[in-house]
Amino acid sequence: MLGNNVFSFPRKETVELCREFYAEINGAASFEKAKQWNSDVYSAEVHCSRGEVLEKAGLAMVCLHGGTVEGASADITLMQTLAWPTNPCVPGFIIMASTSRLEGQNVMVTFYTDLITQNGTPQQSDRDALTSALKETCDRHGQSLEEYQAFLAGRGMLGGCTGECGILYFFEESDAALLEDIIQEVLKAYRIIIDNGALMTPSANDFANMKDSRKRIVEWMLTQDYGVKVARENNIPLEVMESYGFPPPEHS
Repeated sequence: MLGNNVFSFPRKETVELCREFYAEINGAASFEKAKQWNSDVYSAEVHCSRGEVLEKAGLAMVCLHGGTVEGASADITLMQTLAWPTNPCVPGFIIMASTSRLEGQNVMVTFYTDLITQNGTPQQSDRDALTSALKETCDRHGQSLEEYQAFLAGRGMLGGCTGECGILYFFEESDAALLEDIIQEVLKAYRIIIDNGALMTPSANDFANMKDSRKRIVEWMLTQDYGVKVARENNIPLEVMESYGFPPPEHS
C-alpha cells in the first residue's frame, strides 16, 4: 500500500523508523495489528502501540490520489505520528509531514513537530531539549530555526496544548534531507524527555489536567484540524484519524 506514494517525501522508511522507536519504548509486542483502508482516491495504513510508558503511540501514512481540496484536484502524501505518555507530567509528541500538489499550485511540503503538554504545565527543560535538537540540526544544514519557529507562535495548535518549542513551516521537496534529519534528531530528544519524566511522580491534579487537555485536543481536531477537513471532503473515515491520532479514551 505504501508504495503508492507519488512524492519523494515523506517516505515509508520514516514510518518504519517511528515504529522502531516506539517498539524500543513500549516493546515490540505492544503493537496492535496494522489497519488499512483503501478506495479509488486514497489509501491509509495505521500502526498503534499501547504500553506502560506510552499509553498510546500511533503512526500513519495516508496517500490521496486524484482527490480534492476545497474543490481543486489534489494529490497528498501524509505521514503523521502522535504519542501519549501514561504519566501526565511527560509531554506528548507530534510529527506531521505532508507533501501536496494542488491544481494550479506548486508542490508544497508542510512540516510540524512539537511537544504536547498534558498536565497544563510545560517543563522548560523539556522545551529546551526539543528546541536544542532542532537548532543543532538546522545549524548543521545552514538553516534558521528562528524563521521556522516564527510561524508557530500563538497559533493555538492542538487547542493550545502544545509547548510551542517545535516547528511549523512550509518547505520544498528539495528540503527532504533536512526534514528527515530533523525527524531522527527530535525522536532522540523525545526519548531523553521520556526517560527524564520517568522520575516524576504525578499528582491527582496532573491527571485531572491531562483529562481536560485531551478533551480540548480532540475538540480542536474535530473542528480545526486541516487534515480532518480534507479527509471529510474525500470521504476518508474519521476512524482513520481516531485510530492513530486521537488521545486514548479516559479508561483505555
